[in-house]
Amino acid sequence: MEIEKKFLLRRLPTGISKGTKILQGYLSVGDPEVRVRAKGEKFYLTRKGGAGFVREEEEYEISKKIFEILWSLTANARIEKTRYEIVGEDGLTWEVDEFQTRRIEGLFTAEVELPDESVVPEIPPAIAEVIESDVTTDEEFKNKNLAVNGISVKD
Repeated sequence: MEIEKKFLLRRLPTGISKGTKILQGYLSVGDPEVRVRAKGEKFYLTRKGGAGFVREEEEYEISKKIFEILWSLTANARIEKTRYEIVGEDGLTWEVDEFQTRRIEGLFTAEVELPDESVVPEIPPAIAEVIESDVTTDEEFKNKNLAVNGISVKD
């Protein structure tokens, strides 16, 4: 299970650096969604089901060769982003994504995975100062929908 909160950010938080490049493509954007991801030198196949705050998730590490074969099938549903990590005082790791894909360039989000539904995360100050809104249940900000539809980023 994946228990995750997601926030839209106005900009990249100050003081973060050394992000990891991520390429992500979708084989299926229905329910379940199926994606392939290259994160640094590792490659994954992931299945997610359900909607909202708590979702089913299965992830498998795959070879670069398998990734390349599956990646070729995702031409119309891809995103590219740089991911930065910030560890909060409560020990939870926040993932801040800076999107580089055409149609979603200039979009910034922050996600935190929770150990259970009752946990209220302590938002690190660098993230708190740039939060625009909570988009946990907003379908428009799901990565699969961003990959297919893009988004209008307001200046």
